[in-house]
Amino acid sequence: MSAVLASINPKNLVLIIAGMSAIASQGLDTDEQIIVLAVFITIAALGMVVPLAVYFLMGSKSKDILDGVKEWMIHENATIMAVLLLMIGVNIVGKGIAGL
Repeated sequence: MSAVLASINPKNLVLIIAGMSAIASQGLDTDEQIIVLAVFITIAALGMVVPLAVYFLMGSKSKDILDGVKEWMIHENATIMAVLLLMIGVNIVGKGIAGL
């Protein structure tokens, strides 16, 4: 259910379309595209799979760990977003310069 809801989020949908477009535009054969797609899906799913794995593997101890991570992410939200947007911006500028 969370995978379906996450994929229809407009922000995630744009990122998925951009990833698929990048994969399709590389001129790879079908086997290579499948491998790259599997890597893309694996990386995209980490944000959902890692907490789920911690929950199932650590049992009752996972609550403290996941709550701590949640609090840290809430506290550091501005920094996390700044770094993420900086990375996206550098990527876009780099591609723009390379296209000249």
